[in-house]
Amino acid sequence: MYRISSRSQPSLALPARNLTISVTLIIVASLCCSSSRYGDFVFDDSEAIVNNEDVREAPLYQLFQNDFWGTKLSHKHSHKSYRPLTILSFRMHYWFKGYLDPTDFHAVNIILHIIVCIMTLFIFEILLDWKEPQISFWAALIFAVHPVHTEAVAGLVGRADVLCGLFMWLSILSYYKCIHSDSFIIQYNCIVLCIMNSAIAMFCKETGITILGVCIIYDLIIVNKVLPTDILEVLKLRYSWNDVKRFYEIKSAFVIRITVLVLAGVLLILLRFIIMEFSKPTFKPVDNPASFIDNLYLRIVNYNYVYCLNLWLLICPVWLCFDWSMGCVPLINGIDLRIGFVILLWLSFGVFSICIFSNRNSQLIRYILMSMAVLIIPFLPASNLFFKVGFVLAERTLYIPSAGYCLLLAIGLKQLSANVMYPKIVSASYCALLIVFFARSWMRSSQWKTETELFQSGLNVCPLNAKVHYNVGKNAADRGLTNYAKLKYEEAIKLNPDYAQAMNNLGNLYKDEDAYDKAEELLSKAVELQNNFAAAWMNLGIVLSATNKYEEAEKSYITAISQRNTYPDCYYNLGLLYLSKKEYDKAFKAWEITIKQKPLHRRAWINTILLYDNMGKREKSLEVAKKALLLIPRDPSIHFNIGNILGKKGSFEEAEHHFKIAISEEPNNPSYYTNLGVLYHRWKKYKKAEIMYKKALILNPHSQTAKENLNKLNNIKLKTII
Repeated sequence: MYRISSRSQPSLALPARNLTISVTLIIVASLCCSSSRYGDFVFDDSEAIVNNEDVREAPLYQLFQNDFWGTKLSHKHSHKSYRPLTILSFRMHYWFKGYLDPTDFHAVNIILHIIVCIMTLFIFEILLDWKEPQISFWAALIFAVHPVHTEAVAGLVGRADVLCGLFMWLSILSYYKCIHSDSFIIQYNCIVLCIMNSAIAMFCKETGITILGVCIIYDLIIVNKVLPTDILEVLKLRYSWNDVKRFYEIKSAFVIRITVLVLAGVLLILLRFIIMEFSKPTFKPVDNPASFIDNLYLRIVNYNYVYCLNLWLLICPVWLCFDWSMGCVPLINGIDLRIGFVILLWLSFGVFSICIFSNRNSQLIRYILMSMAVLIIPFLPASNLFFKVGFVLAERTLYIPSAGYCLLLAIGLKQLSANVMYPKIVSASYCALLIVFFARSWMRSSQWKTETELFQSGLNVCPLNAKVHYNVGKNAADRGLTNYAKLKYEEAIKLNPDYAQAMNNLGNLYKDEDAYDKAEELLSKAVELQNNFAAAWMNLGIVLSATNKYEEAEKSYITAISQRNTYPDCYYNLGLLYLSKKEYDKAFKAWEITIKQKPLHRRAWINTILLYDNMGKREKSLEVAKKALLLIPRDPSIHFNIGNILGKKGSFEEAEHHFKIAISEEPNNPSYYTNLGVLYHRWKKYKKAEIMYKKALILNPHSQTAKENLNKLNNIKLKTII
């Protein structure tokens, strides 16, 4: 159902459109985020998607046992963010292609956003009781282009918010059908569907449960036309049992619906706590500094200042940053000019409340209250009111609340255009806002394409954020810009002297340069600050092992393993330590655990093969190599080592076969040509041996082995001639 209200005024600056034009314009507007289409996996995408076994190889049931980042919910370090259906959607990409293609992920995010934007039009129509198609259309258009959505759409982990929004809207549609159907069966099915959609939304992201609250407000304010003044009047009166009974007879359907939604909400929240095992996540002060302030007054002031920032991002989304922690929003610790914004926020809210209670236009009040409900209720889980959250401010949490803001803005625009002398100015201003928002969304989405652009943009918004400098440094290190990376890590540590992650990464850079003293100092400080930092313990073990401090290194590795149950890389490095100490049985055991935890750990397979070969156990070495090939059939190093072992045994033809596979997989490796040349040399196929040695020297002119063997071959040829 989509119709133009008979109460519409032709003179208004914001004309209504027909359905086809409206949907088309909304689709076009929602393409503002499509500049991220060919983006990479960036920032949190790496942890939630690329490095998350639940997205690729883990058993399907494990999705429902782990948090969003692939950590067991029962683990003490779990964030308790339970979003299995979002992870399932990621896994479907992997099933479809067999590998992780970021282009597909971005395309799906954009399509989902378009669907949500189209649905938003009809949701606004429902929330406004189908009486204001103008407001619904213009609000949906603002929603489609709002720049605050770019993180949720262009950032792949933001799919949790977009999917959650989709099923929240489906929940409202189901509830609307339940209210307006005359069939009991349809009513029953629709309210069940409403609850199911809210549950699905909750398993996409936790905030999905809040849609039940929006449905209750909709039923109360729009369907039953109850206003705040009515509630005050009711509270002043005393009712007898007969009065209550009479009310129930008149409004029985309403009471039953609300009761069912409340009970469903309680049960879903209880289910969520059961899944979490009634434990709460552990956050550090750097994640959300305001929540760790002991002074209640200052804590409340800081929370309210963050609310001001969230509201400002909706009004003027100029400052957008991928991360708002670690000094991005300095704490208010005393007298501060920023307290004025908090006072202004509550003064505005107070004036707003007075206007609502004093305004006689009941329809306008209902629309405003409904908009406020959509703005506030989905934001409550991120508000710190009920529990601490692990962030200061996150733009993607505003994906659904922004719908309430857009509706409020459209209502205000209609009221303004109906009460000004030149309504076309309002229309022109609105169109300009759409263009600016579209351009800003397009630019911001393109910044999410690569980590280099994204992190650099963060420096412009939050230069005091240590995490931004850390990520810029990490990205620079990945690109080989070691000196710049060091500067950024040092800046991060300067801004946050307790930044263990930055110390770990900086220590790794010094380790790679063999500056072991500096590396040890930084890594020791990192584990001192964060005793459960498994990666730092492992890296410290590598540094200690490199400086022959074997006992200390072994303790570091064991500590790392104790902090992370599944840690194949650490077991691998522990195996290298035992190899250095010539404790071969322990080395084999460590690599066996490595392979068990990560069957595709090629270095553990190769080292096991080589160690057996060096110990003279060639049959055992070949047995292990064949097992490795079952899992990694085209790995060049494994084929190369098999070729070497078979060559020593005199199985020349079989060895040649494996050398050729190694070369086909890695044609620029001079060692492969050299060793195949040695095989031909021993096989007395001197012509082929000469070709292989020369190819090796083309790739590596300084290869002494190839030069010496080629000289030997030339001597043989000379003797043959003589």
